[in-house]
Amino acid sequence: MGMPESPGIAAERGYKFRDCRFCPEMVVIPPGTFEMGSLKGRQTERPVHKITIREPLAIGRFEVTFEEWDYCHREGGCLRKVHDRNWGRQKRPVINVLYADIQEYLGWIRKKTNKLYRLPSEAEWEYAARAGTKTEYWWGDKMIKGYANCRECGTKWSGIKSAPVGSLKPNPWGLFDLNGNLLEYVEDCWNNNRAAVPKDASPYLEPNCRNRVIKGGAWYYLPKASRSAYRAKNDTRVFSYFIGFRVLREMY
Repeated sequence: MGMPESPGIAAERGYKFRDCRFCPEMVVIPPGTFEMGSLKGRQTERPVHKITIREPLAIGRFEVTFEEWDYCHREGGCLRKVHDRNWGRQKRPVINVLYADIQEYLGWIRKKTNKLYRLPSEAEWEYAARAGTKTEYWWGDKMIKGYANCRECGTKWSGIKSAPVGSLKPNPWGLFDLNGNLLEYVEDCWNNNRAAVPKDASPYLEPNCRNRVIKGGAWYYLPKASRSAYRAKNDTRVFSYFIGFRVLREMY
């Protein structure tokens, strides 16, 4: 794509870069404050509270793809060549990965680039998904046909399988598929509500936690699961054809 590599310094909002040829394409998002959670969803999405992101961050423009995963596998960084259910690889988002597999990928890309890549915290993920909006989805409070790949959401993949990344509209910060396509792992350990979520946007962690938070809905689930505030949990010993991930890179 002729994408310039990262200058290694904080860039303006919307700046796109890759740190290596097969590294995920990253987009810089600005610092800011937002209201995390929702009063329109489950009790687990409450209380709504103010979160501050103090520094710019770079987050994956897309969910990590099979193409990117397979490159890590060829280089020996990712041990498992995960199965694609015969949906196709390349630009489809990688599925059937365990939390431990994701940690292998993150370790590989950190070593390759000498940059701090990690999973976003739940707060960082929701901040990126909202992209400055306050509604249930970035486009409003109701699902619009064709805006997300989820069950009964009106795409040719809805209720059937994942879509190739970037197939639908991006949010106002140029990020794709945060609402729908795949549920995405974040770093936080599961907790039954948001009372314990750190106000500084760092992840909520417990010793040896087995269940991690997943965000964003998926092709398999109804529209309400694709809301920006929606949250669920997944046992880290279990992989799924509707769970993937995207990466975050610290700019400082």
